[in-house]
Amino acid sequence: ELGADEYSSSSESENTARGPTSITICEGTGHAGVGAVVGAGNARVAAELGADVVLVANGGLGKAFDELELNRSLFLQYGVNIAGVIINKVQPDKFDQTRTYLTKAIQQMWTGPNGEPAPPILGVVPDRPYLGCPALADVESAFGSVLLSGSDHRYRHYDVGSNVQGRSIGMSMVTTDLAAFLRTMQRQSESGRTMFICHATRDDVILGFLGEYRRRVRRGIPFQSALVICTGGDDGWDDPSNAIELSSEVCDMIMDLGPAGPPVLVASSYSPAEAAKQIRTMTPKFNASDERRVSRATEHYEPYIDFDLLLERTSSVTKVVGATA
Repeated sequence: ELGADEYSSSSESENTARGPTSITICEGTGHAGVGAVVGAGNARVAAELGADVVLVANGGLGKAFDELELNRSLFLQYGVNIAGVIINKVQPDKFDQTRTYLTKAIQQMWTGPNGEPAPPILGVVPDRPYLGCPALADVESAFGSVLLSGSDHRYRHYDVGSNVQGRSIGMSMVTTDLAAFLRTMQRQSESGRTMFICHATRDDVILGFLGEYRRRVRRGIPFQSALVICTGGDDGWDDPSNAIELSSEVCDMIMDLGPAGPPVLVASSYSPAEAAKQIRTMTPKFNASDERRVSRATEHYEPYIDFDLLLERTSSVTKVVGATA
């Protein structure tokens, strides 16, 4: 458990980080209790820092409010001021309904016994699936791998279909023969972008992928697909020594295509099914080098959050905490 000395050190670090700036944002990962096992839960840390808190919850009504209420209760226990609430990733067709009902719920349930005003909703942000689509850099991180070719496209994003209805799924495990695989690739439009997954034993599929890339380059047709090559067994071997390595000859052919070539990476010790699950369930992280996603996120969020009200409601430090883990 952290003692007074550790909290004093944390406060000094925060003051150093703040420097000459007028506001400091401290991200509290997960819910208000994260870190409590070592006596450093988000609520306690916010109290020690004297930080105001912005609660962030994903879109919804009952579940969203329940999560907000749970987190609010713990922060109030530590005497932390709730500066406001932001509702994130709201279904566009539920936008007005979500804002209306959650505003009413917060006003009715959080108004103080002596008429103290409830914290305001600082923003309601509609979902934009693109921002949750992993880039190839995220896939590299997930598998502890690096692109054998196509590193120039590291920040290209793929809609791998996070179980959201109405979205095309840009990921496919290759289980067909070569001819069927080539037909699938050749039917793709110029803007088609699919992350294919195959096993290292499928040299035919790998060479077919490289061949289709070269065919499109010769014809001046854009090529945006990627290939993940798995070396694990179908039953998910736990022993890496049992993995089937990509042949050196094929590996050389891939690497010869260089940074501008098609994106290809190896998922060592993963079966295709395991790799697909890992990609589909991963949480992409923002990366300062991913300028396109950062720019899109800024453009998307700025109109929906009342930053003037946020600054009005906060002191010198604001702690942003998600209401969901």
